[in-house]
Amino acid sequence: MIIVTGAAGFIGFNIAKRLNLMGIKDLILLDDKNKFCNPKKFLELDYKEYRHYKDLNNLKNIQCIFHEGACSDTMEYNKDYMMGINFEYSKEIFSIAKLNQAKFIYASSASVYGLNENSQEISDNESPLNIYAESKLLFDKYIMAQDYPAVGLRYFNVYGKGEEDKGKMASMTYKMNEEYLQSKKISLFKGTAGYSDGEQKRDFIYIDDVVSINIFFMNKDYHDIYNVGTGKAESFNEIANNIFQYYQDKDRNFNYIEMPEYLVPKYQNFTQANILKLREAGYSYDFFSLQEGVKNYLNDLNTSSD
Repeated sequence: MIIVTGAAGFIGFNIAKRLNLMGIKDLILLDDKNKFCNPKKFLELDYKEYRHYKDLNNLKNIQCIFHEGACSDTMEYNKDYMMGINFEYSKEIFSIAKLNQAKFIYASSASVYGLNENSQEISDNESPLNIYAESKLLFDKYIMAQDYPAVGLRYFNVYGKGEEDKGKMASMTYKMNEEYLQSKKISLFKGTAGYSDGEQKRDFIYIDDVVSINIFFMNKDYHDIYNVGTGKAESFNEIANNIFQYYQDKDRNFNYIEMPEYLVPKYQNFTQANILKLREAGYSYDFFSLQEGVKNYLNDLNTSSD
């Protein structure tokens, strides 16, 4: 039996779907039944049980736990709530893994690096800027202090099918596409910190690659933290250009806007995953290019909207 927490969310749902494609249907899916607004999503999955995330009774014969459930709102300022979900609850899920001697693979976040452009997985590079990042780093430190094999995955900018319910936390790829469909333009921030208009960069990784990395660690007995990105930073302009190209729009109407003053001091102008440790762990597969990922994602979005 495999547990997937956050199974109604973006990454958790895609992990459950991949497990189904692998012929694995003995799944227990956990999420917040009070907030999830799209139950039709689960019609795509085969599973044994779907439980409210706090129902942790009688979880036995578990071989692996993918812990993706979290409060991912970086603008949430209620520290007690954030720590309750991302730290205390995560410890409960981890205890279930230990009781069952199960693999434990969980979602950390590249946000723990803050404004540090060096993302090697060492403590000197960790400088969280908000409560969300603090909660993720705290759990990383808790897990690494345990004498039990567990893998933390520090996700960079993940995009792709299944994130449409994330609202303000959806990827820029999704938001740009939505704006383009409504107005035939794409708004980006003007240049900051020496970067030209729209040239701030992120490490954007396609959801299928993120799922593949999770599945890879399901068959390992490692105890470490790994960055999950492509190792290549791309500009927001590049995403926009791929969207314009997809719709064969030769006008390419960029709308550059001023960055809000409150955001300037804490805005990440550049992120790029150091994936040396991931490669050394044996993950040797190629990543989807930004062009491939955006094209696949827009195909999915346009198919689902028909």
